[in-house]
This record gives sequence, structure tokens and C-alpha cells, in this order.
Amino acid sequence: MKTYAFIDASNIIYGARTEGWFIDQKKLFDYLKRKFETSKVFFYFGKDDNNKKQGKFLKKLEKFGYTLRVKQIKRYGKRQKANCDVDLTLDMLVLMKEYDQAIVLTGDGDFLPLFEYLRKQKKKITILAFPKSTAKELKKFAAGKFIGLTNERYLLERKP
Repeated sequence: MKTYAFIDASNIIYGARTEGWFIDQKKLFDYLKRKFETSKVFFYFGKDDNNKKQGKFLKKLEKFGYTLRVKQIKRYGKRQKANCDVDLTLDMLVLMKEYDQAIVLTGDGDFLPLFEYLRKQKKKITILAFPKSTAKELKKFAAGKFIGLTNERYLLERKP
């Protein structure tokens, strides 16, 4: 069974931060490879050109083996947004014939119609996210295919 992983970076990064820890992206990549035998791991990220650390971070991710999907952030007053959800959705649909199972790291309920459509197309969907910040309808949809990242902290946490 061919498996691809799709990571909604902001959802996962801020989810961990809200719980008081940081994800080690190398550990996450290795975890996805080992546990799910993923052949591709996509990382959707909003980049701020004014933040030089992000460039170094993205270079590290590439070295680890991630397939990066980077979009420039847009500013709306004090708010900023990259809107990578459409890119993730498009990839999942366009690449649908290449994979049998999708591992999706997001708690965003906006993805529910996409996941329902993919399931009708006989795709297996597993969701990894933070239970407290995951939409109830996603947890219900995933049922036994939901993995709480809080429980995986000991495997994924970045140590100082």
C-alpha cells in the first residue's frame, strides 16, 4: 500500500506550541517513514521573507527529505496568513492516483469534505493532530484512524 503524508505545518507547529512543546521535524519525518512507511511527506508552510531563520529551517527540512510546498505569507493589518490549505487540498486530489493511504497532520475541520470525497474514492485516511484543537467532526470522521499527537510527544518532542 503506497502512503503519502500531508502536513498542515501551521496547524501542527502551533498545536504543539499551545501544549507547551516543540516538534522535532527530523523525528517527525522518521516517525512517519517508520510507522506508516510513507513514500512522500509533503510539508505546507507559510514563509515570511523577513524571517531569516525560516530559510534555514526550510533547508533543513529539505535535507531530511520533506517535499516542501512553501507560500509567501500575506499581511492583513496585524494578522498574517499563508492560506496553504488550498495547496494541500489540490495536491491530495491531483496525486490521488499515486497513493492508497493518506496520513494527514491537521486538526482543521475545513478539510472534512476533502477527506469524505477521498474515502469515497477508496482512499484510507489517517489523521494525526492535537485532540484539544481538532475539530470534533474530524475526530468523528477518523474514528479509529485518529492519532493524538499529544500521546506521541515522547517520540516527537524537540529537546533543547
